[in-house]
Amino acid sequence: MGIFDMIGSWMNPGKGYKEAGKELTKGWNQSQQFQKPYWQAGLDQMGNLTGAQNELMEPQALQNKWAEGYEKSPYAKQLQKEASAGGMDAAASMGLGGSSAALGNIQQSSANIMNADRQQYMNDLMQKYMSGVGIGQNMYGIGAGMGQSLGQGAMNYGEGMGQSKFGQYNAGGQNFSDLLNMIGKGASSYFGGR
Repeated sequence: MGIFDMIGSWMNPGKGYKEAGKELTKGWNQSQQFQKPYWQAGLDQMGNLTGAQNELMEPQALQNKWAEGYEKSPYAKQLQKEASAGGMDAAASMGLGGSSAALGNIQQSSANIMNADRQQYMNDLMQKYMSGVGIGQNMYGIGAGMGQSLGQGAMNYGEGMGQSKFGQYNAGGQNFSDLLNMIGKGASSYFGGR
């Protein structure tokens, strides 16, 4: 530190604190750039998770909603066709081709295939739904952690800026006090040494 820097520091004692405040602000702004996207993504999940919770609290309504979208899968259609053809062939070979017992068995087999297909459809939807809820919970958790970190950062930033401002406003008075102490010590040495 040169003589001019020392004089400048003495003449503008709050400058160091002001510069420290600028650095604190710069660091705070950079940390927000990194954390805010995660925090926002977590906030965005709140509505999704609340909606999912509400739907899961009304399972019958959710099941009815999903049932409206059910369409027999191509696999189930094929199984029904094969079961029907196989049942008719078996009944014909036994001489029961048009009997009500044979037709009842074919219809029951077809209904069982459709019920199993529908249940598989519902199970698949629930698995996907719960996977989506799990992803949302994970994103919300990360966002909540970022929110906590941002809150702590804001408190630390405020504390640091408060200390910097306090030092900035009191630096002139401190310099003056230091000068008076120095004069007092010099006078004491001068007069005490005689």
